[in-house]
Amino acid sequence: MQLRARVPCCFLALALVLAGPVALGLEEMTDAQKASIDKAVKWLLKAQNKDGSWGLDEKTEGDITCTALSVLALMSMGDTDREGENDEVLGAVKRGVNWVLDKAKKAKGDICNSETTLIQGKLGRRVHNFFAVIMLTQLHGMRSIASDHESDEELRNTIGKLTDIIAGSQEPDGSWHKETWGSLKSTCMAFLALRSAASVGVPIKHAAVDKTIAFIKKQYNPSSRLFELSQGGGMGSYQTLYATSSCVRVMYGIGKGDDPQTASATDEFTKQCSKGQWSSMFLTVEGEDYLAALMMTHALVNEKGERWNKWFPYIRDALLKRQDKATGTWTTTACIRGKTFPTVCAIMTLTTPNRLLPMQEL
Repeated sequence: MQLRARVPCCFLALALVLAGPVALGLEEMTDAQKASIDKAVKWLLKAQNKDGSWGLDEKTEGDITCTALSVLALMSMGDTDREGENDEVLGAVKRGVNWVLDKAKKAKGDICNSETTLIQGKLGRRVHNFFAVIMLTQLHGMRSIASDHESDEELRNTIGKLTDIIAGSQEPDGSWHKETWGSLKSTCMAFLALRSAASVGVPIKHAAVDKTIAFIKKQYNPSSRLFELSQGGGMGSYQTLYATSSCVRVMYGIGKGDDPQTASATDEFTKQCSKGQWSSMFLTVEGEDYLAALMMTHALVNEKGERWNKWFPYIRDALLKRQDKATGTWTTTACIRGKTFPTVCAIMTLTTPNRLLPMQEL
């Protein structure tokens, strides 16, 4: 499979207007990187279930978050209904989308109803709604992908249904953190889901953006120069890694990347991951590490300056080093376990320079 970096026509105007010039002096897509992505995508296609879903590992029970992220990973390469050269990828995207839409349509309220999954246990009870909305909003306007299952209006109604659940579950302090291990990951994904829905014209009811931003700003610890005060442990707590990447992602998304707190947290995060206290642990056993890598990469991709030039070569080389060369996958054995979650997060991180997903601009 040959990696393509062409822009689908539905994203062309957005990419041309927002992507801007490539960071000077940085080769953003190397041959080794392309080969890594290609091998990972081949595994991902093989790992899809017959019903269109992806589970935590190859041919395991379908998981909504794993399926949504797998679809996004394939879309991040530019393989959508607008190009359609790769029928295998196009078919995988269609089947994954339809599986999530079926789940959303049949759900009475929350997309998971009373089900409790491993990812819910780590990222929050409502998390499948977050990732489903993020994925579905990327499909907005892609009529041919949804046409055999949903009309444009029905797709928007599904997004609106899930968005109302997310907005209605916001805590009084502006976060999404009840029954969640590490509140800031959940808060970040909920915020991105609502931003994505708003970007396609779905009205957001009940949720208060100003409260979320205030909550995030309160997490900054001037002593550690990281966002971590609600995580209970400073540099000694590994949750600080996840909290900081989540908060930085939101702050960059609202245009506050130059805020002194955000800038210092970004610098400290990069230092600790690459050569500091976290360097021996990062990207080893926990699936959430790969989500943190993706969040930081999406935060910095539009910065196009020194921080992007430091972060991206580091995270690219770190991911390539840890990829299983035989299977093309990344595997984690703790927290969010398996191959699918870390692999799709890695694909999306490595394909970030394509600048094809609208969510990278939020």
